[in-house]
Formats: sequence, structure tokens, C-alpha cells
Amino acid sequence: MGAGVVSPRNRTRVPRQRSIREVIGSIFLGFELFVVFLGTLLIFGMRVLDPVPAFVLGAAFAVLILVTIRFLRHEWGIWLGWAVQVLLVAAGFLHPGMFVVGALFLASWTYFMWKGGQIDRQRAPIIAEYNRRLAAGEIGIDGQPIDQTDTPSS
Repeated sequence: MGAGVVSPRNRTRVPRQRSIREVIGSIFLGFELFVVFLGTLLIFGMRVLDPVPAFVLGAAFAVLILVTIRFLRHEWGIWLGWAVQVLLVAAGFLHPGMFVVGALFLASWTYFMWKGGQIDRQRAPIIAEYNRRLAAGEIGIDGQPIDQTDTPSS
């Protein structure tokens, strides 16, 4: 939404409008990175796995989360986020406490994606009107009206 829109007034590219699901998802997954780090230390410290497999598994999970954050702008990135949540629940097979942690994160992800989608649907007409007025040269990037009397007429 808004990607590629150029303000006719000063010919600058308008930053892409990020969806609420994308913003909330990236914040949520960033926090989840910290939890994965602590979970990796738990798996290592409780001697569930040897050090190398524990840290390789934790690092792979962290990379998956970082990739997911990068692609949340796409619908398949949101689905990848769902897969991350399911994998966190599945970590409970390594240590039962992760079932609880994974379930809490899955429930939170479900709520945030549902509520974020609801907010995005409410914002869509407002963003579309902003982009239309920006492209028509009626407003500047900041949303303020452009005074048409300032421009010299031919």
C-alpha cells in the first residue's frame, strides 16, 4: 500500500505503508528471538541435547524467525509466522515447559494477527485516499494540503 507512490510536488518516493500485522508481527517475533535464546540455554543447561545440537537447533530457529520477520510484508510470510509458532509448541517434545511457552506464544500470535487484520481492513480506505490525494498533488508527503496558489501558472 503506497509502495511506488511518488509525490508530484517534490518528486520524492513515499515510504511504503506497513500493515499493522507486519508491524506487530515483527515486534512479536523479535521478542520471540529472546525466548528462543533462553529456550536454547534451557535445552543445553538441562542436558536434553548435547551442546552442539542444542545450539545449532537454537541458531536455526533464530534464523527462521529473522527470515520470517523479513517477509512479513507478504501473506506467505504471515503463514511462515504461524509455522514458527507451531514449531515453538513442538519444542515441548524436547522439554515439557516449552509446551506452555509455545501455547502462550501461539495464542498471542493468533490474537495479534486477527486484531491486526481487523485494523488493517479499517485503515485501507484511509490509506487509499491518502495515496490518491498524494498522487493528484493535493497533499504533501506529510498529509498537509498543498497551496496551489504558490505555483506560478503558465
